[in-house]
Amino acid sequence: MLNKVIAIIVILICTVRIIGYGVYTIRIKNITGGLGLFLMALFVASSSVFFLTVK
Repeated sequence: MLNKVIAIIVILICTVRIIGYGVYTIRIKNITGGLGLFLMALFVASSSVFFLTVK
């Protein structure tokens, strides 16, 4: 149980940082890079949900 809580906290921190960097990247007019970062954040969040629900 504690392992899952720690994993969720780490995944949330990484996802929030990726999204923040994606927003910064879009603001400096690099749309393609920003969208890539958003896709990477989506992939990290969805794969972590999959791995944490499977026993």
